[in-house]
Amino acid sequence: MVKSGESTSRVLLILCNLAASNEGRSAILDANGVSILVGMLKESGSDSEATRENCVAALFALGHGNLRFKGLAKEARAAEVLREVEERGSQRAKEKAKRILGMLKGREDDDEDVDWEGVLDSGGPTRSRYRVGMTGYGSNSTNF
Repeated sequence: MVKSGESTSRVLLILCNLAASNEGRSAILDANGVSILVGMLKESGSDSEATRENCVAALFALGHGNLRFKGLAKEARAAEVLREVEERGSQRAKEKAKRILGMLKGREDDDEDVDWEGVLDSGGPTRSRYRVGMTGYGSNSTNF
């Protein structure tokens, strides 16, 4: 329905509203919504600015608090398209595109900056429950 061009702007607004809920977001992601929206942005040279803004807004709503979005956006090459929107879009589209790119980049940086080998070797805080001097019959035992 979105690709057909029939009431595109209205359909995109509905998608934005659906993406605001967890169930709607999940359904849109399952239906390949990220790649469809990115494809629309690639092809939307002749479409109205409102359509471009609503595509970016829908992508932003899908990415908000969702870990699946990063992988799907990477597959769809969303970063390239969003950089173009950031350069040539309306003010609203530029702001949303910049925030999406920040989310994507921020998550990549979080994954890359952690030296997990060093963390494990450092002997820092762990989740083990070593108890000095406990006989097993203390307040944390399973024996009553």
